[in-house]
Amino acid sequence: MYRWFILALLASILWAVAVIVDKFVLTHYIKDAFSYQIFMTIPLIPPVLVLFTFASFHDYLAFYLISLVIGMILGLMFVLYNKALLIEEVSRVTPLFYLTPLFVLLFSSLFLGERLSQNEYLGFGLLVFSGILVSFRNSELKYIALSPALLLILALDLILAGKDVIAKYMFSYIDFWTFLFCFMLGELIVRPLLLFSPAIRRKFIADIKPVPLGIYALCLINCSIVCIGYVLYFDAVSRTYVALVSAILSAQPFFVFLFAIMLTIFYPKLLNESLERKGMIIKGIAAVIILIGSYLIVS
Repeated sequence: MYRWFILALLASILWAVAVIVDKFVLTHYIKDAFSYQIFMTIPLIPPVLVLFTFASFHDYLAFYLISLVIGMILGLMFVLYNKALLIEEVSRVTPLFYLTPLFVLLFSSLFLGERLSQNEYLGFGLLVFSGILVSFRNSELKYIALSPALLLILALDLILAGKDVIAKYMFSYIDFWTFLFCFMLGELIVRPLLLFSPAIRRKFIADIKPVPLGIYALCLINCSIVCIGYVLYFDAVSRTYVALVSAILSAQPFFVFLFAIMLTIFYPKLLNESLERKGMIIKGIAAVIILIGSYLIVS
């Protein structure tokens, strides 16, 4: 009955690992959001080819084109995500994504007619609160200021929510494998188009020259992890309400927080994650609230 929950939770864990790898590469090797998106085109090719072997095409050309366009839009919008990672701590950025379930809830209610229980609505409220909580930080002027990553991630939240709701609708006509292939193909196609900008092209060439081969292998593994996460996630979406599945991803900040702290303790040079006591307490409280909200959603 709750197979969708296990699938979504596994996707959360995999994507938490991917976030850590993104932060590591952006911090130490490719310190530009545009360059990183273009660079990730190369390791994305093998996973997309694997997805093609599972896809099946019928008489729904419009849906395939829509899926392709969604992938192209998100391929560009994830530049915002990478910029957020460059200006903010990874465990502070990632929870901002968990405002996405609120938008999914709104869109799925308006366009799909999904209705949830009182406990599930309460869970959504807790998730939203936790996302807002971790977006605040102490500024140099000693007053509470919104994280500069907030507006960047909010724009991406809206698009991610729209993508999930559209996907849920299309699953009545096409399988999630075909949607996922077209979606990832869109991301693959659009990223090299950034090279038409002379400034981006010059920066990209300068950024990738010193990148060691080991980072290419790491990014290939990371792209494979992301794609497997998508397979698990959209499989879950095809089984139940999209609003519920999107909410389960709110457990991901807990895993990112846990992985980031472990790496900071044992390998402090890999990530610049703060271990300041007040910040740790806030992040810990946010993680607990997220877990409580997730529990209410599935109880």
